[in-house]
Amino acid sequence: TSRNRYPTVAAPAATVGYLFLLVLPFVLTFTIPVGVLVGVLLGLSRMSSDGEIIALRAAGVSTRRLMTPVVVFALIGTAMTGACSLWLSPWAVRETIRVLNQIAADQMTAEIQPRVFAEQFPNKTLYVGDVISGPVIRWRNVFIADMTPPAQRKRTTQEASSDAPRITVATEALAVPDSEHNSIQLRLLNGSSHEVGKDLERYFNIRFPSLDQLLEAKAPEEQRAKAFTGLDTGPLREEAKKSRDADIELQRRFSLPLACLLLALVGLPLGVSSRKSGKSAAFVTTVFLAFLYFMAQVSLIGLAKQG
Repeated sequence: TSRNRYPTVAAPAATVGYLFLLVLPFVLTFTIPVGVLVGVLLGLSRMSSDGEIIALRAAGVSTRRLMTPVVVFALIGTAMTGACSLWLSPWAVRETIRVLNQIAADQMTAEIQPRVFAEQFPNKTLYVGDVISGPVIRWRNVFIADMTPPAQRKRTTQEASSDAPRITVATEALAVPDSEHNSIQLRLLNGSSHEVGKDLERYFNIRFPSLDQLLEAKAPEEQRAKAFTGLDTGPLREEAKKSRDADIELQRRFSLPLACLLLALVGLPLGVSSRKSGKSAAFVTTVFLAFLYFMAQVSLIGLAKQG
């Protein structure tokens, strides 16, 4: 009987690690602004609690002088976030989709389970008695029923065949996946092919020591990125002139780097006026301000989508 199973998708450890690295640019666009705010609050609140702010004022140094190192620190964070948001993140999205589609394509042979009828090949049914893993996948006790219409079927004899399927069996087969063309190249060993002629009284039996056969699989459902998220910033600017969604994505990419500068300027007076040097107060303030900023961003994006 035919049974449907979810295929087991496996990938080498290096590929899995590469996918984790591709997540970093997107994560850094959110964590760098928060890190800038934490640094500003921790540094200034410690100076304030130790009386260093009062000492600076007593020495005639204006509090505004503190803005210079804070702004420089924020601009460094802005540059790093801008690189992640405007360049690395779109590339990482495209690369992630490419790797995932490549993994799915390379798993065609892994979808073939032993002692289960496989029906994902158009006009063909495949049965494999055993699967042996290795550099080249080997199948044992192979059965293939070719149900292609006779007019489209490649003839093995001079006479026309009937509507009955052509049956091919082999003791062993070497399976090489061709992910580019979404197919599996088979080399059948020690097998035979059986076919009924147009006249049902005639029967054709062909034995072969080796036979090459191509199994073309159904096109897999490709992973696709959300609209415009994988588009480079240059082309996105052109699309933004024609599409509201593209314009929203473009503005979102610029709003994340500017968060470093904005949150640092908000954290400057809070850190100077703080009388507590504990890290907990700085973290609580950071969480509150970051929450307000990103909630405002989400809310305004929702309003922009509604026009």
